[in-house]
Amino acid sequence: MKRLLLLCALTMTACAPIAQLAQPDESARLTQDGLSLLVSNPGPESLTGDPSRNIPGGVLTVDGLGLTPDDQAKQWCMLNSSARWDCFVPEVKAGERVLVTFTSGVINDAMFTGYRASRGAVPVVLMLK
Repeated sequence: MKRLLLLCALTMTACAPIAQLAQPDESARLTQDGLSLLVSNPGPESLTGDPSRNIPGGVLTVDGLGLTPDDQAKQWCMLNSSARWDCFVPEVKAGERVLVTFTSGVINDAMFTGYRASRGAVPVVLMLK
């Protein structure tokens, strides 16, 4: 019985990082439409970059195969590895959105990381669902 309780406690502790990512009060969303990724921010304040790194906007990380960014995405995105792009998008103000589009390839997964002034050093993490 003690082993079972210990196992349950360890399992719940291991889930703590996942629970931190669950942000039920966060209204921003990351969605996909074909080869386009949309970061929408209904508010209440801007999504910015890491305040400690002097980056104006958030980072959209895109994993996929054979991806080619369109002209706008070329300004923001750089190939990190053979299958991963890091896109440094501009600040997404309240009520606005940012679209990152690829012209060819396959998007497997994406994640956006940004910050809100009211949350301080706690990042806003949006995962593609």
